[in-house]
Amino acid sequence: MQNVLLLSSGSEVTLARIVARSCKKRGVTLHGIDKDENVPTSRFVDSFKPIDSMDWQSSLFQYCLDASISLIIPTRHADLLGLSLDIEKFLSHGIQIGISSHQTVETCIDKISTYNFLTGNAFPSPPIYPLNPDTVESLNKGFPLIVKPTRGSGSKGIRIINHASEILLSELSGGYIAQEVAKGDEYTINVYVSRKGECICAIPHKRIIVENGESVQAITERVPILEELARSISQTLPGAWGPLNIQAFYDAETGTAQIIEINPRVGGGFPLAHQARGEFMEWLMEEAFEDKQLRPLFNWTSGLRMMRYRTEIFDHPES
Repeated sequence: MQNVLLLSSGSEVTLARIVARSCKKRGVTLHGIDKDENVPTSRFVDSFKPIDSMDWQSSLFQYCLDASISLIIPTRHADLLGLSLDIEKFLSHGIQIGISSHQTVETCIDKISTYNFLTGNAFPSPPIYPLNPDTVESLNKGFPLIVKPTRGSGSKGIRIINHASEILLSELSGGYIAQEVAKGDEYTINVYVSRKGECICAIPHKRIIVENGESVQAITERVPILEELARSISQTLPGAWGPLNIQAFYDAETGTAQIIEINPRVGGGFPLAHQARGEFMEWLMEEAFEDKQLRPLFNWTSGLRMMRYRTEIFDHPES
């Protein structure tokens, strides 16, 4: 039996619905796991179980064996590194993880490694400055700067500074960097990479309104330089597979772009790419379950706007 596990999905209800449709098409059971049993996506999967967050990797492995899981789809940034280390362990039991190689995950998780990868392969990226007591005094150019955690995700811990004196003591422990501010508008490029390492699709969207690091209003847009950069980056990453999302800035006046982050997972703005014909979850299952050879998709929908809003789920007490 081929079952699918949506891991740490939290409130990503639209993603759960997208995955559920691909599962139903194949007669596959969709399972969900999270540290809290009261997460919204628990109501949109066939089977859900809270997992012990203190020992989640061994608990996850045992659950997959018990539930006959054949494919794990990660969603949470913090899970990626541990999962990438266990790819072969899970695979030896017939369990595929929809994730890139450990080398690529490690490169993307650490922002210094990401910067070194990008600049080492001639991809444009704003300069970064590791923060520590020895370097902060020489930090006297490029202001304003963005200070961010070296291994952070979303908008957590990110702030703008206008002088070195604004750097906090806690940011000098080696866990933060400063990065020059890129010019232009912010974009996300949702990318799917096949098992063969080929970029099947690259769909940019402009981030119009962002809350907590996630787009709540965005619009797909054909920006050739962003599409080409995304294709080249994803095909240069060793062992990339499945969904990636690349954060970039594009300056329409100069026609230039700069890459700031690479996230080796399905992103929060993925539903917009899906609606624009980027059926990443379908492709992931086609490769994992059917060994299908994917064809590149270029005729995705440009000019498609996404507007998000909050809604509620009510659990009625038993009568």
